[in-house]
Amino acid sequence: MSAATMQDSVVFGSLWSQSSVHALFAEIPRTRAWLEIVAVLAEVQSEFDLIPADSAHAIAACCRSLTVDAALLEEFRAGRAASGHSMQGLIRLVQARLEPQHAQWVYTGATVQDVTDTWTMLVLRQVQTGFEEQLVALDRVLAALAARHRDTVMVGRTHGQQGLPITFGYKVAVWLVELRRHRQRLLEVGSRSHTAQLCGGVGSVASLGPRGLELQARFAQRLDLKAPAISWTNSRDVYAEWGNLLTLLSGTADRIGHEVYNLQRSEIAELREGLVPGTVGSITMPHKRNPEIAEHLGTLARLTRHLAAALNEGLVHDHERDGRAWKTEWHALPEATMMTARALELLLTMLEGLEVDALRMRANAESTGGFVLSEAFMLALAPTLGRDAAHRLLYQLSLDAHAGGQTFAQAVRADATISAHLAAADLDALLDLGRHTGQCAAMVDRVLAGAA
Repeated sequence: MSAATMQDSVVFGSLWSQSSVHALFAEIPRTRAWLEIVAVLAEVQSEFDLIPADSAHAIAACCRSLTVDAALLEEFRAGRAASGHSMQGLIRLVQARLEPQHAQWVYTGATVQDVTDTWTMLVLRQVQTGFEEQLVALDRVLAALAARHRDTVMVGRTHGQQGLPITFGYKVAVWLVELRRHRQRLLEVGSRSHTAQLCGGVGSVASLGPRGLELQARFAQRLDLKAPAISWTNSRDVYAEWGNLLTLLSGTADRIGHEVYNLQRSEIAELREGLVPGTVGSITMPHKRNPEIAEHLGTLARLTRHLAAALNEGLVHDHERDGRAWKTEWHALPEATMMTARALELLLTMLEGLEVDALRMRANAESTGGFVLSEAFMLALAPTLGRDAAHRLLYQLSLDAHAGGQTFAQAVRADATISAHLAAADLDALLDLGRHTGQCAAMVDRVLAGAA
């Protein structure tokens, strides 16, 4: 059967998902994992005398011996379609391979969410480990980039316009610290998740017998998950929090990508994605070298934000169980997770190959003839003229210089008021672009000193 979604496409799938994360959510490994959860459930239930030991052994052996392939998935599908129940197909295919005295005990007292939520937590634990590794790799690359360009002068822009001088290392260090905050958030999310679900129809654990909470704890322990303090079938804040973390991670990737996208514009040309031999920017314009990764980061982040909003819908939940919420999660959570994993992978690729044109950065900063130094002149004149008067002077001088086709340097040297308050040597120093990056280098040092 051909793929109907981009993430499952043989041709385009790698654009939308990291392969290792996609494998965690794929149908065959997911079904295997569900069968293992059913096996563990039976074994633990027999330990608490809830089902016969020989039946538990038979159920567990059957679940673990099944080959999950296209034929078994078709059997699962047919059973689901015939029953209209999400898990009945799986239950029936296991029962069909057991003696009747054992078959009756398959999935005793459990609900769909007991299996699916438990499986999701197992998957997210693996995903979080992968994300942690990706963030460590990004930290290493960004720290090296920030150190290399600690003193590389460029212009800082606000409202899309040239503002004041900064260093490229400073810009990179801001990205680095933002990703470090996300790494901390990832650890915090992990401390509130990794929790099993086993609570029965309305969360009362009534179907698990008088020692139900002990059974629940043993079940979680066997799967290396935490036992819940209380059932969470209708409390979906953990998934909403996960979705919001995905929004932050993919959003930062998009923000960095958007910066590269803009600074790679032909008119600016300060950054460029690394050129992979054979890459074609345009099939009609042979000269083009497009920021493909930066652009795709924006696509992934936009879709992730919308899917995270769907996860937030689960926060409002009817009574003890609401299929509208958790069935939405089945769609939104895997897709958003896969796209964020790919975004982090692409971000690392882009940054590892990033080309920095320090000469162009300097040239762009100098292209206005010194207007980006107006603040420095205002601050130098403020002690004698007063801050507001100095601002008015530089404001009018800038307007007049633009109108008259003068550079800022020409204008300040010709202004009598400025010459009366600043010596020629002071003027020369103030017009030295490299002296006006403020504490950028010091802040880079501070960030690198706190390396992860």
